[in-house]
Amino acid sequence: MKYFYFFFLININICLSQILPSSVAVHHKKTASISEESYATLLNNGAYGQVTWSKNMSTYSVSMWVKSRDADPNNWKAFFCTHNPNNGGFQIDSDGNYGYRVQAVGWTASFGSNTLKTTWVHVAVVADGSTTKLYYNGSLSATYNGIMSSWNGIWVGRNRHGDNPGDYYLDEVRVWEDVALTQANIQAWMHKPLDNSHPNYSDLAVYFQMNTNSISGTTLLDVSGNSNNAQLFNTSGISNATSNVPVVDLISSYQTDVEGIWTSSGTSDSEASDGLSMSVSSALAEANFVIFGNNNDDTGTTSSSLSGISKRSKREWNFDEKGTVTADIKIDISDATGHSGSVSAASNYKLLFKTCEFCNFLELETGDSASGDVITFSNVTIKDGIFCIASADSNL
Repeated sequence: MKYFYFFFLININICLSQILPSSVAVHHKKTASISEESYATLLNNGAYGQVTWSKNMSTYSVSMWVKSRDADPNNWKAFFCTHNPNNGGFQIDSDGNYGYRVQAVGWTASFGSNTLKTTWVHVAVVADGSTTKLYYNGSLSATYNGIMSSWNGIWVGRNRHGDNPGDYYLDEVRVWEDVALTQANIQAWMHKPLDNSHPNYSDLAVYFQMNTNSISGTTLLDVSGNSNNAQLFNTSGISNATSNVPVVDLISSYQTDVEGIWTSSGTSDSEASDGLSMSVSSALAEANFVIFGNNNDDTGTTSSSLSGISKRSKREWNFDEKGTVTADIKIDISDATGHSGSVSAASNYKLLFKTCEFCNFLELETGDSASGDVITFSNVTIKDGIFCIASADSNL
């Protein structure tokens, strides 16, 4: 299932601690089928949002999806910041050399070289009371031995100086007070909207979901329940643009260990969702991506009535695909079912598929190769629906 989300396409002002571009965009995420088009509304002319906020926090977490429309923006072009002027706080900005970074008083930390993309990437900044960690697409990219605890506001689309506007899209902007999210938590929630099942939901201070209801007049609405709304400035020149952020709302019972493959994840194996990972032979176009999670059933296997199949995994995976994706699906049998015995030839294993939670499984693919207890199904044309692994014998 998919939600409709708004993005901020932001003309970002550069600053040591500014954060968002000055154009704001609204993004439409899918609610039912990934085939629905996503779109963004662009606010030009130096538009930005400001939250009245004054805190001294040594522990916090900030995360969001960002996409630059400029392939090589100048130094200091920020899309998020926590202080004005630049004598405190931090900002997330461009380093003038194809990278995203965090700028603070007395220190700079980078998300890595060539991290600034004209495609969607996920960034997070986590302070744990003594150190600050930067995460890029869910992976730890830098650790700084220090924190910036002074916040006198939150700005999206504007830097601390209010100059040098940039050009960014933003989505799913989240600020957590007095909690340092773990890497596992960031990875598990970066591809889906927040709800009260999040273990730290009560610590959520600001949540700009950027959906179709996010803007009311000149107000960007905070949906955390704390009414930390942002006042919008310079909001003339609204226009629509398509957008494909890899965030979807999977079937509610299949939201365990949500992972994804999208253009910025390249050709490496995805993170595994309890045994299942995916890879592509060439980087995906932005319009093509897959988000997947599982039903959290670790109780092994169940019998199957399909001809030639003895049993199937009770663990099932929900795939939500946009565009056209052909990928290798790899399933680690021990991680998926708990099976610790021998593994049969790859051809004994089948990939099953059904179109809905309560539909019947059908055979889709036969295993192509086995390495240890990992079975690979090669060049699978991905579909929206639910998958599991099955076996013609008892070795599952």
